[in-house]
Amino acid sequence: MVRHRRGRRCPCFAVGVLLVLLVARVAPVGAQERPSALYQTDQFNETVSFRQSVCDLQQKYDRRETTLENALEGLELHTVHAISQYFQLKDGAINEEYPGLTAVILDELASRAKFTWRNSFATTGPPMAGKTWTQLLQWTTDTYDLSVDWWAQSIHRLGLGISYTEGWYDASIIMVAQKNTNESKFDPWSWLDPFATSVWVMICVSIVFSGLVYWFLERIDPKSDKRALHNSPIENIFLSGIVFTNHFEFHPRTDAARLFTLSLAFWALITGAAYTANLASFLVAANAPQLEISSVNDAVQRQLNICVFESTQADEALTSEYPKANIIRKKLEDEVYLGVVSGECGVAVVTMSSWRYFERDAKVNGGCHLDWVGRTYMFVSAGFTTTLDSGTLCTSLIRDVLNLHLMRMKEEGVLDNAWDNYLKRTESIDCVSRKDDSPSVMDTSSGQLDLSDMGGIFLFHVVLSVAALLAALIGKGYRWKKKRDAKLKAPLPLEGMIEVIQRRETQLTRVSTGNNDEWSENEKFTKVKKTEPLAQMVKEIDQLTQDHGNQAATMEEMNDNIATIMNLLNETQ
Repeated sequence: MVRHRRGRRCPCFAVGVLLVLLVARVAPVGAQERPSALYQTDQFNETVSFRQSVCDLQQKYDRRETTLENALEGLELHTVHAISQYFQLKDGAINEEYPGLTAVILDELASRAKFTWRNSFATTGPPMAGKTWTQLLQWTTDTYDLSVDWWAQSIHRLGLGISYTEGWYDASIIMVAQKNTNESKFDPWSWLDPFATSVWVMICVSIVFSGLVYWFLERIDPKSDKRALHNSPIENIFLSGIVFTNHFEFHPRTDAARLFTLSLAFWALITGAAYTANLASFLVAANAPQLEISSVNDAVQRQLNICVFESTQADEALTSEYPKANIIRKKLEDEVYLGVVSGECGVAVVTMSSWRYFERDAKVNGGCHLDWVGRTYMFVSAGFTTTLDSGTLCTSLIRDVLNLHLMRMKEEGVLDNAWDNYLKRTESIDCVSRKDDSPSVMDTSSGQLDLSDMGGIFLFHVVLSVAALLAALIGKGYRWKKKRDAKLKAPLPLEGMIEVIQRRETQLTRVSTGNNDEWSENEKFTKVKKTEPLAQMVKEIDQLTQDHGNQAATMEEMNDNIATIMNLLNETQ
């Protein structure tokens, strides 16, 4: 029955109804299960009401002619559905492949309670400008038998005469924020963080400058340091560099050198102390646990921007308790989460079931960077609604029958299965399997510095150590080669040396035959023994002189023989 909202008949409305019925009659069969033109009207149109009287069904039940579960049998229920992620049309009609979660639940209720709704439903969108969701809720329940959406319960709404069915949607209010990411990442240059690049450049310039200054002082007065540093500017720069590490290796002896080194040491003291203090501050701060946000009150006290779905029950509850909070209201539900992703808001205040849906939405949580934080702010249930009417049109009977079946569906797990199937169908990213389904807590790391912080300086030291070893080996090889080349190129005074050896051999031979009576028998015996290797050496040198050529091994052997001969000659003196 089409009735005027206040019970007064509209004189011209009957003509309109007839026209609508005519259109419905001539409409093609394929138009079924689309929003019915008979029951579609503009938002907040208070001139019509599509609620129907079920008082005859109520009386039938009162007379015990039927049971409560079958009290709506044969009724064509006039419903209004909010277009959302839970009820969407395909090409203007219900999608038969998957009609949406609310349609699935309502189909199950219709099957159990033996009523119909698919040919007598209307749709509506978000509230028009200047209106709230509560106002939209009140209008839909006043205009239709059943308002199908996730209407959250509140004392204010109950006071308006709104009657709720058993909840199928968890509208408990929670907070969602960016995840606490304290993952350690190896940074080989973290030890450079305490100083800006310009400061490091000035430190390097100061070290080189100081080394050259001390070298110049040595050039002016070689007695400026105990060591002779006037010929090695590189060594001066090196000694200046290790002063930065608080190791002082200069030994000044003049007043000018002492004055300069005093200035250098003081610079190194201040610079090193500033580096040490700032390094500790940087590294400890990098490992400090993030502040915990355990409640909405924490977010408000820290003056975080809080995103919320505009004019919803969550918005009303938050505004009522925290009127001075930094609340940023969003017209669309996904924008609430995107506000956190973009950094516009520190946290989002949302419902639990909403989070379960958008947590799996790649457009909102593509990097799985959002997480439920803190405690549940308020436990709220949400479901379908009717108007509170037990006498005029007896609409409360509809609520009672639906409640009976919804409670049975909960006990049987039908609602949970419907939710799981819905989330599986709509999921575009799997962030749930990567974490526990519980709110995040504050990171409890000890704050100790690990290799991700200090590894850079160790790596730097190892690289320089290896470089120093390679340089030392290369230098040693170069010096050995240079020494060998010098030996090969050195002239051998063979002719003069052979002449001396031969002359000395002749003298020793005469001594051994007794030509010199001044020597004792033992001395003679000793000198004779000395001549035996000399004679052999002379022969070898003669041979080597004739055919040594340019072979390195021969030249080295010749040098060894000559050295031996010279030692024997000295012993025969």
